[in-house]
Amino acid sequence: MNFTKLILSAAVYTASSMTSAIAVAETDPATFQADKERHIASILERIRIDQKDLSCVQAAEDHAALQACVETVKQDNSASEPKAEAPQNADKKAPKAVKNNKQK
Repeated sequence: MNFTKLILSAAVYTASSMTSAIAVAETDPATFQADKERHIASILERIRIDQKDLSCVQAAEDHAALQACVETVKQDNSASEPKAEAPQNADKKAPKAVKNNKQK
């Protein structure tokens, strides 16, 4: 992945994440601080991955080494992506037809 595209995608993700943090900040300062710290940790983790990627690419001496860097970055990025949480009341909101299919 192009390093510039990676940085741009991180910036877009950061901007989209900040909108929810800003909305929460207006209601509860403690929640805001926790969200802010979690967001900072996320940014620092992405920076760590980007720095590791940059070092790998700079050290690459051939296409095979460069491809190995790309694969490592893909694995690092997939491991650091936030996991989507399932709704707590998912079964209560599921249609009855879906519940019946699960029981069979």
